[in-house]
Amino acid sequence: MRAVIVGVAHWHAPIYAQVLGELGVPIVGASDLDAEAGAASAARLGVPFSAEAAALLQRERPDIAFVLPRHDRAMAELRPVLDQRLPFLIEKPMGRNGSEAQALARAVGDTGVFAASALANREVEIWGRVAALRAAGQLGTVMHAHFRVVNGPPGRYPAWGVAWMLEPAISGGGALRNLGFHGVDAALSVAAGRGLIVRGAAVSYGAYRLPVEEFATALLCVPDGPAITVEAGYSYAADGGDFEWRIAATGAYLKQTRDRFEMRLADGSLEAVQTPAPSYLPLVRETLRRLQAGMPPPASVGDCAAAAQVIDRIYAAATKGDMP
Repeated sequence: MRAVIVGVAHWHAPIYAQVLGELGVPIVGASDLDAEAGAASAARLGVPFSAEAAALLQRERPDIAFVLPRHDRAMAELRPVLDQRLPFLIEKPMGRNGSEAQALARAVGDTGVFAASALANREVEIWGRVAALRAAGQLGTVMHAHFRVVNGPPGRYPAWGVAWMLEPAISGGGALRNLGFHGVDAALSVAAGRGLIVRGAAVSYGAYRLPVEEFATALLCVPDGPAITVEAGYSYAADGGDFEWRIAATGAYLKQTRDRFEMRLADGSLEAVQTPAPSYLPLVRETLRRLQAGMPPPASVGDCAAAAQVIDRIYAAATKGDMP
């Protein structure tokens, strides 16, 4: 297979370039609506750059595009890919808010093209274990869950050349819109189509005094189902971060951190294993496998839009002030 990167000035471009290299997939070109920043990023990756995505796609005829848009121009960056009906994977959040993400998902749906979204944390160990327990009748009823992603300070974004991530008019928000996306998607997976009620939320700006939040937390509930908490932050004091997924059910208690998975069953047995840290490698590998097999993507643009809309509701709940 042959790939292109559309939106190569995005800070995820080196991540995808490394993963595609590990999978033996050549990147035959790159483009970006910001020609200057895009050319510089492509040069660092050793990838040929074209200022016009449409010309690049027509010339190279790749098998898949990795679309990494600045949030306020997601549709503009994607449009040449859609016009040529090229399979693609797009980075979240697909817009500055749920309305923009939903509009993009509708436009994609009209084409029928293979369209994956970058919900990479669907590939961590805990989800396969939940599915296996459910299939074996051992999971029971989920009572509550917790999903936390806390990464390093926000100064890394200007250092990476994407200072726009700290401008809400461009990015659509801070830690919640960025990192909290994964936690909200996980909550939607637990809800399994039953919907989510936002019971409460809070955001904080106190440490860095930026126009985007440095931390957010939300309490979500599934109607007649479990309570779910989500945390997202730029509040880890150093490089690295804190990742924890927890799911409590009547038949099992499961916990996933960056490099460890634990599962306690109702009979008292405990399994604890080291696991690979969350990364984009499993997502890209599974996306390519499904594309070649003629299967739907592991996470769709509709899934991404659904998470974006819940995040809008969390922001709204966080700004309502004291609740009765």
